[in-house]
Amino acid sequence: MKYTFFYICGTFGELFWVLAYMLIIYRGLKDKTYGMPLVPLALNLGVEFVFSFCDRFNLLFSYTWFLLDLGIVYTYFRYGYASFKKFYHLEKKQWYIISILAFLLGILINFYGHQFFAHILNELPDNDISIFFSVLTCVFMSICRLAMFFQRGNSEGQSFIIACVIMIGNFLCFFQIVATSDLYIWNNSLMRLILLIIVVTDIYCASLLYRQHIKEGINPWKRL
Repeated sequence: MKYTFFYICGTFGELFWVLAYMLIIYRGLKDKTYGMPLVPLALNLGVEFVFSFCDRFNLLFSYTWFLLDLGIVYTYFRYGYASFKKFYHLEKKQWYIISILAFLLGILINFYGHQFFAHILNELPDNDISIFFSVLTCVFMSICRLAMFFQRGNSEGQSFIIACVIMIGNFLCFFQIVATSDLYIWNNSLMRLILLIIVVTDIYCASLLYRQHIKEGINPWKRL
C-alpha cells in the first residue's frame, strides 16, 4: 500500500507511452515518413516482443505496445526508403536487407540478453531484466531522435507534443522504478546517470522541436 502512489505514476507512464506510439504512427502517416529511427525501433520491437511473449511477467500494456510498434514498423517500411536513399545512397534491396536484419537482431539481442542475465543473476526478477533492456533502448531512442532531427533539418515525423508525451512517460516510469525498487540494478550511480541522460535528452529534444515549429510557422501546441 505504501507504494500505491508510485505504482499509479508508473501506470500513467505506461499510458503515456501508448499515446506516444499512437501519435508517432499518426504523424508518420500524415507526413509520409517514419517517426522512430531504425536502431531504437528494432530494439524497441525486441523489448515489446520479449515483454509480450517470452517473459513470465507481462506489463499491463505490453501487448498494446507490441501491436502499436508494428504500426510504427509499417510506417517505416511504407515511407522509410526515401530517407535512406537521400542520406545514405542505398539501393532499395540494400535497405530491405539492412532493415530486416536490424529487426531480427533487435529481437534476438533482447531474447538472448534476457536469458543471459536470468542465468547469471538468479536473484534478479524477470520483469527487472526486461525493464533494464527497455531503459537501455530508451537511451538509443533519445539520442537517435536527436540525430534524426538534425539530419532532416525539419520536424517531419516528429512533434513537440510527441516529445513531451515521451518525456513525461519516461519520467513517470523511471520515478516508479527508482522509488519502489531496493535492487542494486536501479539504485546505483551508473543507472541514475543513464536515467538522467534520457530525461535531459528528452527535454532538449522537446525544446528543439518547439523552436523548429515556431520557425516553420506551426503552432507547437496544435501539431499532434
